[in-house]
Amino acid sequence: MTETGTTETGATETGTYVYAVGRNLDEELLTRLDGVGDAPVRVISHRDLDIVVSTVDLDEFGETALRTNLESLPWVEKTARRHDEIVRRAAALTTALAPFRLVTIYRSDDAARARIEELYDDLTPALDRIDGRSEWSVKAFNRARTTTPAAVEAEAPSSGVAYLQRRRAELRSRQEIAADQQLLAEQLLRDLVPATAATRRLAPQDQRLTGRVEGMALNAAFLVDDDRSTEFFALVNELRARYPSFDVELDGPWPPYSFAVLDKP
Repeated sequence: MTETGTTETGATETGTYVYAVGRNLDEELLTRLDGVGDAPVRVISHRDLDIVVSTVDLDEFGETALRTNLESLPWVEKTARRHDEIVRRAAALTTALAPFRLVTIYRSDDAARARIEELYDDLTPALDRIDGRSEWSVKAFNRARTTTPAAVEAEAPSSGVAYLQRRRAELRSRQEIAADQQLLAEQLLRDLVPATAATRRLAPQDQRLTGRVEGMALNAAFLVDDDRSTEFFALVNELRARYPSFDVELDGPWPPYSFAVLDKP
């Protein structure tokens, strides 16, 4: 998503790309990094907040160019990787960082400051909420079940009616298994909540994204106190044993994308 107020009048026109907003960031460490478009990362300030930015060429990042570039998977992947790298580096330098969405661009540093002023009353509590916390991801995949002997006929069915009856029974069995797995996924989520500060259940990812044949029963993000991360890790391992029908994946810690990105455009 892009938030821009840019115009494009010449090849040399530039805009200000915003990665994140935080507190007490070390500008010297961040300015050693190259941002999207290979421009140096900078830190500009507004009130008590530090804004992580870089200057971008509007020939590549202006509104017109983005309509084309956002349709290019290689361009999006390259830009997203660099964006995420900068956010992660910045997050390592502070206890409270609110990442901005990919390709959030303003016409100038002053325009970026003006937008932060508009968001200030929302940003401040968001930063308070995530201070000293990180995001963890838990995904639960359905393990393949071995077909029971009762579900397999060694010989061809004696009639078309018998065949249809068997197929209906198999369908009911699959539906019941799917319903059971969904109930288990909801219980798994509830079992994880007590060790976290906040939770967001996300839509299951498509198999083309996961690269797995098994369906995803649970996709959730958890905001965890940094001083409780070992406890959360141990809880996930304990729950793996309690839910053998799932292959549970844990990933993190990450900057709190799911809990700090503002809902406002």
